[in-house]
Amino acid sequence: MLPSTEQLLAIARHYWPASMSAALEEANPEFVRRSSRWREALQFIPQWHGFLADLDTLLPGFTLGDGTVPSQSALRCIAYPAKGIPLPPVPWVVVGCMSILAPVFTVYGISFEYEGRKRSEARMHLSPLPDAMSGTARLIARELEARFGVQELPREVAALPAPVTVQWTEPPQTTLFDALFDSEPTNIP
Repeated sequence: MLPSTEQLLAIARHYWPASMSAALEEANPEFVRRSSRWREALQFIPQWHGFLADLDTLLPGFTLGDGTVPSQSALRCIAYPAKGIPLPPVPWVVVGCMSILAPVFTVYGISFEYEGRKRSEARMHLSPLPDAMSGTARLIARELEARFGVQELPREVAALPAPVTVQWTEPPQTTLFDALFDSEPTNIP
């Protein structure tokens, strides 16, 4: 069952400080709780890596990456629609995020522009995704839900303002997406 909006906001407040000044305090209580939650989540890394391996088989022709960053609040998988070393420039990727703070996930796309082989711009896409990304996104969503028992966070709930500071994002710009998943969603390898 999807947590209510009030429950999700309470979770955000429990794990992220209300202001930048509180965030900058050494060992603030929210940071301590989030660090503890990460230690618990890291126990499930073998299952996460198994999930990535299974996705790799389900998405032939794709390169799968683990984009998890402990400064954020989610385990992230990235599906690049190409193979090769070095990986050629790709026009888009699909990212699946599973929150470590609440039993929710999201899947989104990122399209890229290039100057030569160097990325010059990244643009995030939420549902509905462009046609090229939608099948991959549906597959990742289905597998996250089936494997981990998490539910997709509706776009309109993810976009709600959250009264917390996540990294360098402060209220009123902070959203539940920032708090539960990632405040820099286009920052991927």
